Amino acid sequence: MSSVFFINFIYFFKLTTLNGRPRSRELSKEEIIERQEAKIRLLESQVELLKKLDVTERLLINKSKNLKTTDIFKLINDTIKEHEFKNLTRYFCELLDVSRSGYYNYINSKENRIARENKDLEAKNMILKAFNRRGYKKGSRSIKMILENEFNIVYSLKKIQRIMRKYNIVCPHRKANPYKQMAKATKEHRTVPNILERNFKQDMPGKILLTDITYLPYNGSDMAYLSTILDASTGEILAHHMSKRITIDIATETISKLTKQRRVKLHQDASIHSDQGCHVRQEVA
Repeated sequence: MSSVFFINFIYFFKLTTLNGRPRSRELSKEEIIERQEAKIRLLESQVELLKKLDVTERLLINKSKNLKTTDIFKLINDTIKEHEFKNLTRYFCELLDVSRSGYYNYINSKENRIARENKDLEAKNMILKAFNRRGYKKGSRSIKMILENEFNIVYSLKKIQRIMRKYNIVCPHRKANPYKQMAKATKEHRTVPNILERNFKQDMPGKILLTDITYLPYNGSDMAYLSTILDASTGEILAHHMSKRITIDIATETISKLTKQRRVKLHQDASIHSDQGCHVRQEVA
């Protein structure tokens, strides 16, 4: 038991002993027994109080580690209220190395904190409305635009980000759309004329070749890309190339492999058709 608790014990004992002004008469045996029993009960309750304080002291020290000063003030206030401690504010402030005046300022400004908390809750509700608007989650910049344009509410970007951090409102990172990546890499739908016009049934092998790029997910979040060239007449895959990157090289490398195939005989007017545009369309001699 710490020395501070022992001092508190003596202090409580002095306050609660039954000494007073001299009695004008002697106490009866029943009165003496009653007072002694009351003193014993008081001492027992003081011992229990000291035990509780000893446990509380350890909890306070552990909980206060790495806390901001205002959080320590709140911890002290909650502890005093929970255990109904009296005259221990100074001791707790010294124990956790915070100023008593700062603690009382914290208590006196409670109404202001409640008002700020209510405003934050109001802002949180509006931010959540914008956050879930149109069925998908958004980042702070999109939330700001929706609040201004659709709810006529102006919050600074800094405030929105603070509220999102405070209430753990997190916008998940959107995964890249592999189809968009392929379209961007091959510059989809440029001004190349569509010669085939969806007439995929061909009677002459080696004249009309079809090519496309397929994405293949693996390992959960990784992606591979497969480029193939197929004979429109026979349905045979003549060449293929796989890559982990969706670049123009995936198409040109597939064509390069096709030209190196000795077993493949192409028509003199052979051409490659693709829905991805000119970067994968090439005349083959």
